[in-house]
Amino acid sequence: MFRSKLKFFLIVILMGLILISPIFNFESKDNFHLPATQAFFLPTSVIITVCGNGVLDLGEICDDGINNGRYAYHSADKFCNSYCTGYAPYCGNGTVESDYGEECDDGNNTSGDGCASNCKTEVVVPPPSGGGGGGGVFIPSTVSTQVVFKGKAYPGSNINILKDGKLVEVCKADLNADFEQAITDISAGIYTFGLWAEDKDGMKSITYTLTFGVTSNTITTVSGIFLPPTINIDKVSLNKGEILNIFGQTIPEAEIDIRILSEEIIATTTSDNIGAWLYSFNTEVLEEGSHVTKARLQFNSHEKSGFGQVLAFYIGREIPSGTNLICSHTDLNKDGETNLIDFSILLYWWNKENACADQNMNGVVDLADFSIMLYYWTG
Repeated sequence: MFRSKLKFFLIVILMGLILISPIFNFESKDNFHLPATQAFFLPTSVIITVCGNGVLDLGEICDDGINNGRYAYHSADKFCNSYCTGYAPYCGNGTVESDYGEECDDGNNTSGDGCASNCKTEVVVPPPSGGGGGGGVFIPSTVSTQVVFKGKAYPGSNINILKDGKLVEVCKADLNADFEQAITDISAGIYTFGLWAEDKDGMKSITYTLTFGVTSNTITTVSGIFLPPTINIDKVSLNKGEILNIFGQTIPEAEIDIRILSEEIIATTTSDNIGAWLYSFNTEVLEEGSHVTKARLQFNSHEKSGFGQVLAFYIGREIPSGTNLICSHTDLNKDGETNLIDFSILLYWWNKENACADQNMNGVVDLADFSIMLYYWTG
């Protein structure tokens, strides 16, 4: 009961943040936290199309609104299919659609050749029908409200899809790292969706978040999603001049952009045929102290993913007491729980940049991070 009350209290806080977030601000200090880093961004070409709104969006072949998916008795009256990727069944497409009463279909709407203009056989000349002359008669079909996600993750990985912080679907990427998944149990409204995956070694990606509106009886397709590479390091403390191995997984045979933020060092490497990547960094150029690294995917030479998780390491003989090097996901104070203490830390960094509290790594601590924290609540 007490935990339920605490969660309710947090939800009340969330609603308050929605109302006052433009003016909600805190003074920030870097004590016991990683240094703030540059803003994270998602420069990939994410495209959101709405099939069924009657508007021809980028990437759609057609869109006939509420008529999408309906059968037409004449090729001149054909309608768009339910996904706006082509046309729904119609008489004259060369395929016999018996579910719609077709007895034949010779690819035209010409009578006198054995298959009449309304796709009925001509053993006996059929009487005129309302649909034979292309008068717009059709059999209606219903289009369910859907959201479809398309993108790239890691070969063979499971992509977890969250709706408002709750897991709703899990799909698998193919060997090329491509994935596609439809959410069908959904109604109209505004939602925040999150996607994350684990690579071959069990390392988790950041949570990729999007917020948008869903319209009834339409299919909203979100394409161009590139999950950032996973990233790990083989040491968190090393002497100046030692080699730091930075590694992870992404899509196969892609270029990886690696940053050492403290010295503004940029390096690149290439993933192998299963998406695994490794960069051996000589730390001779670094000064003693804390440093952070991150990586992103460069795709097709002109598109980039966002940066993934930020990892910290220390150059020197001994890490000073109280130095917080590694972020523990939602457990911000590293006590093994995600509770009010962690939420108080999150609120301290509200509308600021902080590598640990910024759960989705979009460059600012905001409502999306609050939602992720709430999902992992342990009390």
